[in-house]
Amino acid sequence: RWGAIGIGASKFVTVLKVTLPSAFTPIATGVVLGIARAAGETAPLIFTALFSPFWPDGVFNPIATMSVLIYNFAIMPYEAQISLAWAASFVLVLMILLANLLARGLGRWSEP
Repeated sequence: RWGAIGIGASKFVTVLKVTLPSAFTPIATGVVLGIARAAGETAPLIFTALFSPFWPDGVFNPIATMSVLIYNFAIMPYEAQISLAWAASFVLVLMILLANLLARGLGRWSEP
């Protein structure tokens, strides 16, 4: 950073060309870890969403989440709902895996 400023680059160019590329991988890792943490916090989401199976009517109304769907279908006595719970769990794991792969790919792409 100091080298770019030393050769006369503006602060904007220094941030855009030096600081952001070197900070991209940690930022992307933090975003991915945040997404994985949010996906893994099933119990707080269940209590926050209040078991609402409906689409939200507004920002402050309760909503259903994929974790709630998985929980509700997993406790059902019917084989069809249990199969849907497994499918939703698989989709959730795939979403986390794709987010991790995307973050790694973007991190490698930004490295010189």
